[in-house]
Amino acid sequence: MQKWSTFAHRTIRAAVLLSFVIFIVQISRSDALIYYVAPTMNLWVKSLAVGMYVLAMHQLYLAVRAIRAKNPTAAAACSCSAHSHDHWKPGVIIMYGVLIIPLVLAFSFPSAVLGSQMAAKKGLNFTPSGILVNNNYGDASPNLIPNDKLQSDTGQVFPFNEYTKPYAKRAAEMYKEPLIVINDNFYIESLTSLDLYQDQFVGKKVQISGYVYRLDTMSKSQFALGRFSMRCCVADSVPLAILVEADTPEQWKNDMYAVALGTIEKRQFEGKDVLTIVAKTVDTQDAPTSPYVYQNPYFGT
Repeated sequence: MQKWSTFAHRTIRAAVLLSFVIFIVQISRSDALIYYVAPTMNLWVKSLAVGMYVLAMHQLYLAVRAIRAKNPTAAAACSCSAHSHDHWKPGVIIMYGVLIIPLVLAFSFPSAVLGSQMAAKKGLNFTPSGILVNNNYGDASPNLIPNDKLQSDTGQVFPFNEYTKPYAKRAAEMYKEPLIVINDNFYIESLTSLDLYQDQFVGKKVQISGYVYRLDTMSKSQFALGRFSMRCCVADSVPLAILVEADTPEQWKNDMYAVALGTIEKRQFEGKDVLTIVAKTVDTQDAPTSPYVYQNPYFGT
């Protein structure tokens, strides 16, 4: 009886490991891995699948050995301690449940982009420069003395310190453009730079594309355009957005992908100064292949 209990434990472990491997292979072959992890993590996830496959094969080997062993006590011994697998303790069952339930959910629901419902739950980030302004190192805001400043050809000044210098450079580059286009390559960095130097960009023309999001606190003429930014995996994703005011906002439904062209203004939203695009035009656009945006690894170099 003891050896069959050991066989069951080993087989369950192998099945769980193989299920994870199958899931990773499945989403990799269907190009759905981008819904779960950043591109920089792809190799690590695939390597993890290989390691889990090796462990699964080892568990199957131990399961077969437990059945064929003449000494069941020796076969049942673990590398962690010499305890018996004969008893299905509650802790063991809970451990299996913690692993199996996420697997069942993963296989039951199709892979999909995080949408407006998740954005509302996480809260739209209209002020991405807050992490720079509120940290202990200082910031380039008016209430603190910056270390230096950049001046564009037009005479506009962008104060900075050692932590905000890359954003000042990005802001100066964008300010020179007659039309500021927020593209995927510098999506996070561009929105952060715009927010960090709000006053300098008031009145400038900007074009941005993104998914339509809404919050209950928005007025009838407002909606948000944005994308989820991902650093490592979907768990740490944050919805970055900019407020948009349009004449016919009702025609832009949640989770539609649209592009807005307009002029930058400042508005008060939930007690904060946020940049707002007073839209001249809003059009639909095909959603990008990669639904999320990522930090540019070459930014600031």
